[in-house]
Amino acid sequence: MSDSVGQLQAIWRFPIKSFQGERLERAELSASGIHADRVLALRNRETGKIVSAKHAKLSERVLSFEARYATEPRLGEPLPPIRVRIGDREVGTDDLAAFSEVCSAALDHPVELVAPGSDPEVYESDWPEIEGLPLAGANLDLPLPLAEAGSFADLEPLHVLTTASLAHLASLAPESEIDVSRFRPSLLIDTGEASGFVEHDWTGRKATLGGATLELGAAAPRCLMTTRAQGALPRDPAVLKTLVQNNRREFMGMQMPCLGIYAKVIEPGPVAAGDPLVLA
Repeated sequence: MSDSVGQLQAIWRFPIKSFQGERLERAELSASGIHADRVLALRNRETGKIVSAKHAKLSERVLSFEARYATEPRLGEPLPPIRVRIGDREVGTDDLAAFSEVCSAALDHPVELVAPGSDPEVYESDWPEIEGLPLAGANLDLPLPLAEAGSFADLEPLHVLTTASLAHLASLAPESEIDVSRFRPSLLIDTGEASGFVEHDWTGRKATLGGATLELGAAAPRCLMTTRAQGALPRDPAVLKTLVQNNRREFMGMQMPCLGIYAKVIEPGPVAAGDPLVLA
């Protein structure tokens, strides 16, 4: 028995890990997620680690970098250059020397642009001091298991979030500005009048979306990044505190604050805004 639980409201693609990305009306989904998503990252040449917005000292700097493709990427073709705006400067990945120079100056660290490869990759992750938060105060090197498959996504190819969860979080944190861009999902599903953290009920089920089939997975744990200033959004530690207090879920043996769920693509295909999400 199938069950339509909402429709696709928006798609986001992030050409470079931890940079601001692009909102799309349509996209191709494959085993690695949204085509051309998180296909590049910065590596700190001093540490050898991938630069991530989960690093306390670098998060708001790297989250201010805006990345977009010069032309729309097409399946089966080489990726076009990526244009990046950093403050009042714009540079492209077609001039790697200038690109690295501008990024290094903005981050105050020597960095280089890299693509995923066969070698294991890690990024540095800082965890704030919040009561009830597992790993509070820790600094960890975390792996990027999808790097060998061509993506710098953290754990799974897709992050799915619903309008119901955003509205519920906003009701729990009325003083906070709860905007979808703070949480950087791949797919935002409009669930209409549904209320609560509804996508947690979908874990373990398959679903069709446009021409693709998804396997809906575990709750997505949230971290320091949700609290950082980005774009017009201010720094706000209350966002993560509210999730710690109201939506902790089992993840790798810990009760982690979560928002949204992960998903895998088991049958590739195109998706577009307005497509229904139908649970199998």
